[in-house]
Amino acid sequence: MHSLKSLLRELHAALPANFRYPIDVATISIQDTLQNWSIPAYRIHAPIPSNEGEGTIIYYGNKPQYASWTHKLLGHVIEPLPVGKFSLLQILRGRNKTLAADISLCPLNPLTLPLYASRGWHIIPLFVNCRINLNKPITEIITSKGAKDDLRIARRIGYQFTLLRNDKAIHEFFHQMLIPTVKTRHEDRAFLSKWENIEHTYQNGFLIGAYLGDHWIGAILLALESADTVRIANIGWRNGDITWLKKGVVTALYNQSFIWAQENNFKYVNLGSSNPFVNDGPLNFKLKLGANLVTPDSEIEHGQTHMMNYFVGIKINLASPIAQSMLASTPLLEYRENKLRAIGWNAEIPPLFRRQIDLGIEWINLADAPTTD
Repeated sequence: MHSLKSLLRELHAALPANFRYPIDVATISIQDTLQNWSIPAYRIHAPIPSNEGEGTIIYYGNKPQYASWTHKLLGHVIEPLPVGKFSLLQILRGRNKTLAADISLCPLNPLTLPLYASRGWHIIPLFVNCRINLNKPITEIITSKGAKDDLRIARRIGYQFTLLRNDKAIHEFFHQMLIPTVKTRHEDRAFLSKWENIEHTYQNGFLIGAYLGDHWIGAILLALESADTVRIANIGWRNGDITWLKKGVVTALYNQSFIWAQENNFKYVNLGSSNPFVNDGPLNFKLKLGANLVTPDSEIEHGQTHMMNYFVGIKINLASPIAQSMLASTPLLEYRENKLRAIGWNAEIPPLFRRQIDLGIEWINLADAPTTD
C-alpha cells in the first residue's frame, strides 16, 4: 500500500500543471465538503446603525472574518450565539425557521460554490486584492487629491527612507510598530500577525524604514510574491500613534515602496487584501493610492492548492427592509462569471470607487430587480 501511494504521488507530480490543477481542486473540494457536511450555525440579533430596527445575521462555520462583517453591518462587534449544527442540504433548502435571517453567510469551496449560486446565494470573496501597475512614472501613479496632499505634508516634514537589513530592526518593527498599530486601528477586530510569519517574510523580503532625523518613525515590509510582483505584507509606525497618520508617513511609505519596486524592475505592487465592502476604509485608501481591484483566483504553490475556501455564500432576504438598509449602507463586492461587481440597494457610489467602474466593474442596484438577482 505504501509503495502504491508513493507511485501515485510520483504520477501526480509528473502531470502537467493544467492537468494536475483540476484534479487537486476536485479532490480537496470533495474532502472539504465531506468533512464539513454538517457545520455549526451562529445567530446575531441586534439593532442596525440606521436605527430602522433590529437585524438578524446567521453565520455558518467559524470564519474569523465574520467579526468584520458584524462590525460593518451592525456598527460594533457582537458575540454570536450558537443555534445548532446543520447539514449542507438543510442550509440550501432553508426551511428551518431557526435559520431565518436578513443575511446569512456560509463558507464555500469550488464544489459547493455553484450549488449555492444556483439557489440564489451571492458569491463574495473573503478578501479582495489591490494592485499597483508600475508601467508609468511614479508621479503619475498617485493622482487623487487626498494622497497628493499627504505626500506634500510628508515632503514638508522631510522623512528619509532606508532599506533595513538586520534582525534587530525586524524585531523592533514587530513589537514597537506593527502590533501597536494593528491594535490601535482594529481594536477587538484585530488579526495579530505571528512573529514567526513576520520573521519568515523578512528573510525573503524587504523592510523600508522611515526616519525623521535619527528617530525611526515607521516601516513597511515587502514580500516577494513572484518574479515581477512584490506584496505589501505589513506596515506600522511607532507605538501605533495616529499622529503619524496625519503627518503623511503612511502614504509616504507606500510611495517609497513603489519607487523601490520600480527601481528594482518589478512590474506590480500588490497592496494586499481588504474586506469586500465597497466603502471599506482600508480598501478605499488603496484605491486612493491608484490601485486597481484584482479578480480573486485559485493558485497552486509548492504543490498545494491555496485559496480553496476563499469565498463565502451570502443569502440576502431582499424583501426585508433591514437587509435593504444593510446593503444601502454597505455595498458588497461579488464574484460572478469570473469577474468582480458591486452590489447594493440604492447605495451611493463612493467617489474613490468610480474609477473602478470606469475600468469595467459593474455597479448593480439590487432594488431594480430584487426578485431575479
